[in-house]
Amino acid sequence: MDCADEAALVRHVLAVPGVLELNFDLVGRRVDVFYDPARLQPEAIIALVGKTGLGVHTHERGEHVHDDHAAHGDRHGHHSQGAAWIVLSGVAMLVGWMLEGWSAESWTEAVFGHGAGHSHAHDPLPMTAYGVAIVCGLMPVIPRALASLRHLRLDMHVLVTISAIGAAAIGQWAEGAAVASLFGVAHLMEGWSIERARVAVTELVGHEPGWDEEIAEVEPAHLERFIERFANVYTPLVTAGALTLVVVPPLFDAEWGTWFYRALIFLVLACPCALVISTPVTVVAALTSAARRGVLFRGGIALERAAADVGHALAARDVILMPGADADGGGFASRHARRALGVIRQNVTLALLTKLAFLVSAALGAAPLWLAVVADTGATLAVTLNGLRLLRA
Repeated sequence: MDCADEAALVRHVLAVPGVLELNFDLVGRRVDVFYDPARLQPEAIIALVGKTGLGVHTHERGEHVHDDHAAHGDRHGHHSQGAAWIVLSGVAMLVGWMLEGWSAESWTEAVFGHGAGHSHAHDPLPMTAYGVAIVCGLMPVIPRALASLRHLRLDMHVLVTISAIGAAAIGQWAEGAAVASLFGVAHLMEGWSIERARVAVTELVGHEPGWDEEIAEVEPAHLERFIERFANVYTPLVTAGALTLVVVPPLFDAEWGTWFYRALIFLVLACPCALVISTPVTVVAALTSAARRGVLFRGGIALERAAADVGHALAARDVILMPGADADGGGFASRHARRALGVIRQNVTLALLTKLAFLVSAALGAAPLWLAVVADTGATLAVTLNGLRLLRA
């Protein structure tokens, strides 16, 4: 589990009697499940999560979670196969562009001239290459999309599948291939950025005595929980906006294909990946670098409390100064917390502005489908890397 969509799916399937609270750690690829043993057994929890298609195994409370996912056989093979499909998709898309370049008026038209206003008939060979690119790009996506649909959820896997197939359905084969391929590349890059955070955290935390005992008690930041609630509203709202674009404007200008294309861009932008990942990555980086200095923050909420009143946070043991901490540990905790919250605000602002800019551009017909995928991925990478800057504190 290393993306917001997967966390949302797990939260959905575990919304059952007996589950008291869920705390997600996307960087650590784990979720802490607080449950009532009188109403629910661990085996039942594992079975519920297993229905999502995600690999699942347990750890004891307070146990340091090492990168043992490959040992449990739940991720390595999946990632390797997914990368192979993505490479094949990219190669097929490039072949399609090259074949079409021979018949197009210019290479610029072949590469960029596939927007709703540039629809033109494709030769069979480029169409075949684009079709192969779409199929290969969606191979790792469709199983997760089907799992989400079984639970009546619209996540990024569902939305990208609809966008790629929808683009091909209206004759935009190159656009569909670009969406399928670029999403695959984007998913790999996002996974790489999260893995970078995971490795950095492991290298630092692994040398900090006392961390394992404290980390089990952490509490998410208020802002993090607000963003999760916002994301639950954002996706259906933007999806509804896409449906509105498909139905309402064509009633006035009869440009059904044009507005369907713009609606596909809305679907690509409907998943709040950058927004959701912006806070947990930053919080984990902040907690990790502080631990290296001998200052333990008990979760994102402790950062907020230390920024407001570090003395109270220390008294309440939301912030703990370990032996060997700096003499000005309290001052460092206050400054570090304020810096972390500032980075979180930067990330949230960047994610929201990127979404807003492309939603408006899509409605006006000023943004192609493939560029929306690139922008969304870029925003996710930007907020992740910006959050990781706190590891140098």
